[in-house]
This record gives sequence, structure tokens and C-alpha cells, in this order.
Amino acid sequence: MSQNSKSDQNKHTESPDRTVEMAAEAILREHPNALVCALAPDGLITPLPKSVQLWGQEGIDGRAMIDHVIAEDRRTVVVAWRQAMTEGLAEAKVRLISAPERWMRLHFVDVRARHGVLVCILVPTEEVADLTELASAQADAMPRFATLIEDESAAVLDCDESFVRMFGFSAEELIGKNVLDQIHPDDQPRAVEGWLAMLSTMRMQQARMRRRRKDGSYLWVDVTMHNFLHDPERRHVLVELIDVSAEMAAQEAVQEREELLRRLMDAMPDGVLHVDRDRHVRFHNARLLDILHARAMPPRSAQGTAAEQEQGGTEQGVCLGELLRTLSEAGSIAFHMTLARVLAEGVDEELEADFQAAQGEWRRALFSFRALRRTEREVNGAIITVLDITDSARARAELERRATFDALTHCLNRSSITAALQRELAGASRKETAVVFVDLDHFKQVNDTLGHAAGDEVLVAVVERLRHATRSEDQIGRLGGDEFLLLIRGVPEPEVAMGVAERISASLREPLRLAGGPLAMVASLGVAWVTGPDDDAESLIARADEAMYRSKAAREGLPVLAA
Repeated sequence: MSQNSKSDQNKHTESPDRTVEMAAEAILREHPNALVCALAPDGLITPLPKSVQLWGQEGIDGRAMIDHVIAEDRRTVVVAWRQAMTEGLAEAKVRLISAPERWMRLHFVDVRARHGVLVCILVPTEEVADLTELASAQADAMPRFATLIEDESAAVLDCDESFVRMFGFSAEELIGKNVLDQIHPDDQPRAVEGWLAMLSTMRMQQARMRRRRKDGSYLWVDVTMHNFLHDPERRHVLVELIDVSAEMAAQEAVQEREELLRRLMDAMPDGVLHVDRDRHVRFHNARLLDILHARAMPPRSAQGTAAEQEQGGTEQGVCLGELLRTLSEAGSIAFHMTLARVLAEGVDEELEADFQAAQGEWRRALFSFRALRRTEREVNGAIITVLDITDSARARAELERRATFDALTHCLNRSSITAALQRELAGASRKETAVVFVDLDHFKQVNDTLGHAAGDEVLVAVVERLRHATRSEDQIGRLGGDEFLLLIRGVPEPEVAMGVAERISASLREPLRLAGGPLAMVASLGVAWVTGPDDDAESLIARADEAMYRSKAAREGLPVLAA
């Protein structure tokens, strides 16, 4: 055959995979009102690849396609699925749980060669199901209860029709066979234990296990064993089986969701803590322990200590007090007070608290409290997220420090000392407030002759003298350059303020001890005391400033009281 002939033949002969893809595309083009989903090889619904082109069809959500059809049509779905897996394409008629009175045409198309998935297409039909037929089908639905008769060695003597329908084995295939061969390997120890207990105690025994079907799949059943071996009319063991596969599937779905939630919680950068209304710990992720450098420990006793009970008790072997053991005392008190408000009032709050890390370093955490509600009014717990904010807290504190304190002398800057004075004048003790304005004489000469480094050293030394000459409740601020303002509290009369200023003056007349040697400095001081209701921070500072200039004019370095 020539090369051209081969090329022509390829044009007219499509591969099986391409034929199936074209069939799927044709169905989708023809039925824009169809429902579509993608299926993994295990039959579970998976996201539809973007490579699959749609024409306005809606998607199908859920776990598996079999979950969407009525019980009597599930076998039809399984048969069609097996056909599609072997032949690439299958078609069947099914009824959905959401509309059992109407038929849908189901198409399974294997397009893994191109898209990596199988596609399920449900096409609505105008055909209405026969309700009589539907009722008959429901009557013929798969039974959920069956019985076996076994001898003392667990060999099958007989089974009922329901067992045959449930598991697919005929009675001939079962009789004489040992039951253990049909039990899931993981459940065999439990089955043996139940069987021996039934034989030894002569009492009914129950167990839950997986039993193999003829197609190789396993069905979850509750097994009840009745011992009639000593009954001369029976001499057998009656085994009752109840299909609990739906219950187990629901439990497995819940477990899968819980595992997914747990993995998500552990992957979060925040610690997560769930407590109920009684402050019992219901859940915490591993990140919480990492952040707080805590360890989850069981309580010291079954009831917990009195302190643990007061702080919320214990639950699931985890004590709230132990989880929070690294918090500072103040932080622990604030945490429990905040939690009490959240649980009582249903409010959301945030709290910053210090905790001690493994190496003794104190760090800071942000706790975000969110109330959980059973109803609109009933609060039944709280979710608390925890984030280590040490670095940001330190950066914020540094910014606040720079905005509040003078970088050189570490006393308050001009705006901060003015604000502190204004707050004092707004309080009840405004009539006992005085200020002392301090200006260093001839300070410019120090900078000019000794240099700015020496000038900075002088300013630091002067502030140290001011601290020694005042009380801890007084405040010192640098107004700028060589000017300082002292806020003196609890001054009943001007003479007391003048006494403080005189101590300051005497302290500053002593030579300063600098790196380059002693240096004598003289300061001019002005004192202002609150005289009336119109005095505010700016006016009081201005009066002290005016008095300071009179002190400077006298050239004696003695304080002057403002008029």
C-alpha cells in the first residue's frame, strides 16, 4: 500500500478514543439542558476539567452519581459504569431522588485519554415513570435484613432468600463453607471473639463487621448470633444480619469532613481553640501549642483541681488552664474575664496578652474571641484564634516610643509633655499643678567649643539631675534644644513649687561629670502655678517661659515665680 493510501485511510478511520470523545461532544451539543459531572476512575465525582467544553449545561455536585438516583436504580448505574469502564461508552435510564416520577437518560463516557476523567451526562426526557411500576420496584428493593444458619464450627447450613439477594451468593455456593472466609480480614478477630463468647456464655452476641459480596465488594452489617446448639430441636446457631452500610457511609462522610477540618486547622498559621459554654475544651489545633509553647495534658484528677474547675474544667483529657499556663498572671486573668463576657453577652472581642516562651523569653499573642450561637440568643461556646504578634507589637511599641519620648534623653518630647499637662489640668487636681521651665545658659558655647557630642552628653546628664531632684510622680519633658519642662503634681501653693525649683537649681549648679572632665553649667528657671480656671497647658507654659527669661536676665541661676 502506498504512503498516500495509508494517509487517506487514516482520514476515514478514527481511533476508538476519538470516537468516544466525538460521541460525548455530540450529546453535549444536542442537549444544552443536560446535567454534567466528571468522575474519577473510582467513581467519585471530581471537578470538571476546563478542557471539557460545555454548551450551557449545569454541573452535578456530591460524592458519587449513585447517591443521586433512587435505590432501585442504583444497580443500573453500577452496571452502566462497569460497561463504560470496559467499552468506553454506556447508556441507561434512571430516576433521580429529586424527581422519581420522571426518567433521565444517563450517559457514561470514558474520555480519560484526552481529559483524564470519565464524563456523566444526564439528559431529561419527557417520559413519565409508571407509578405502579415504581411502587412494584420499591417493593422489590434490596432487602436490609437476612438470616444464616450455622453449625458449631461456623459452617453454613442454610440461608434465606434475602441473604442471597443481599450478597449475591446462592445457597449452594455457601452451604458447608466457613463463615470466616467471607469476613473482611480486619474484622475477623472481632468476629472470632464474638463467636467464642457466644459459645462459652450461651448468650446472644452482637458485632459489627464487613461481609464480602460475590462481586468482591464488602457490605457493613450488624450481626446478632443466637446459640441454639443445646436445643435438641434446632442444634444450630441462628445469625441475623442487618444492612448498616448507609449508616456507616454517613459516619465515614462525617469522619472525612472532620479529618479535612482537622487538617485545615493544623495547616492554619493561627492557633485555634474551641470551648463550650462551660469552658470545656472541645478542640484545639497543634499550632496553638506551638504558639503558646504549651502542652496538652490530662487533668490531675478525674474532676480536675479546684483552680482548673474555676478556669473552665476539663474535656477530652485537655485542661484549659494547662493550655494557657504560659500566659502571664495578668494575661490569664484578662483572658478569663474576656471569655466570660463573650459567653455571657455573645460579643466578639480581642485581647493582647504576654506569654513566656520555652527559653524564658516573653512574647505577645493576639487572642480573637468569636461567640458561637445555638440560636439567635443562646450562646453555646466560643472560638478563639491565637496569633503570635511579638514582632509587630515590638515595632508598634518602638513607633509609640519614638512618638512619645525624646530619642537622646529618653524623657517626654514636647507634644507628649504638653498633652500630659493638658490631661492634668482637665482633672480634679488641676489646682495643685505647677510647671518649671528650665533653660541651660550658654549651652551654645558648649556645642561650639567642645562639639555636639559633648553637648549631647550635657543634655543627658542634665536630665539625670532633674530626675534626682524630682519625685517619681512628676514628669520631665524636653521642649527642644536646651529647654526642659517639668510637670509637678500635688502642689498646694506656689511656695512648694518654688522649693522644687530651688532643688533643681542647686542640683544643676554642681559641675557635671563628663567624659572630657567636669563642666559647670548654670540654668535659668521659671515657675508657673495654676491661678484660675482659664489656665490651659499653653498659657501655663507661656507664663513659666516668661518667668524663665526674668531669671535669665538676673544672671543668678535662681528660679523666678510667674505673676
